[in-house]
Amino acid sequence: MKIAIGPVLFEWGKKELRRFYHQMAYESAADILYIGEVVCGRRSHLTVPELLQLAQELQPSGKEIVFSTFGLVMNDEEQLFIRQLVTMAQQHGLMVEVNDMAGLAIGEGSDMVAGPHINSYNPETIAFLATVGVRRVVFPVELSRDMIAAIIRKRPPQPLEYELFAWGRLPLSLSARCYTARAFQLSKANCQYRCGDYPDGLPLHTQTGEPFLTINGVQMMSDATFNLIREIELLQQIGVDVVRLSPQSQGMLERTAVWRQRLDGQLSAIDGQAALTRLDATASYCNGYFYGQAGLDLVEAVATVVAMEHDSTENLEECCHADR
Repeated sequence: MKIAIGPVLFEWGKKELRRFYHQMAYESAADILYIGEVVCGRRSHLTVPELLQLAQELQPSGKEIVFSTFGLVMNDEEQLFIRQLVTMAQQHGLMVEVNDMAGLAIGEGSDMVAGPHINSYNPETIAFLATVGVRRVVFPVELSRDMIAAIIRKRPPQPLEYELFAWGRLPLSLSARCYTARAFQLSKANCQYRCGDYPDGLPLHTQTGEPFLTINGVQMMSDATFNLIREIELLQQIGVDVVRLSPQSQGMLERTAVWRQRLDGQLSAIDGQAALTRLDATASYCNGYFYGQAGLDLVEAVATVVAMEHDSTENLEECCHADR
């Protein structure tokens, strides 16, 4: 099983982005690096030529480099940016992660990754994606283990990898409105990049003071950190090929090392969880979506390996088509 470092979802600035990716390329145990802006076009500090330059600087590390694109394409300028990025990727034999159907249409025919913002909810959708050039699917974060297992069992004839968001604050929604700017009585057009003051997002609490969500510009994220390090054996059994770790501003090198040890069988589920907790004792975790529960729930029991072959075909199909 491979480790992917997902695209940076926060506002870190050009210098910090370059530093982070160089560190992850040459010092981390990751296998795949996603680079590029997903959340907000105003935060696209790296131009298309600069993204290519960064990719070329990272490639000697042996990591697979993938360009990520916007999760919500909102104007012609952003569409042109994706067109230029796809063209450049094709010319240099690199893959592009599309997170919006507009990006999928632009990249059709080239090798692509369908990101977590593409609604890959059933085998029929994934079979279609495979016919237009998708070579890896990142499941939407709200899918349960049963739905994921059912989809993988009905894999299309084309070669396809399956990636799962396994650690980090969950990217829940994108909007044309900038929540961070609004929190400071600013317009989106004059946001002053206030999101950069919160490198891991702006915490949002309920009226009673309880942690609820994380504001990240035009994106809403979970407050708790989604964490499936205990479920590795189950992920392997149902056929997940890649686990995605979503970047946070501190400790990613150490966290990636823990995940590598866990995947290599050097750490048990309990020891892996303990190692992550030591790196951030204040973190709260969730995994409810994976177990078909509310996303903010934490299922405490370590997952047991489920013999999926004993589930009826009818039940599996019911899971896959539930959101149609």
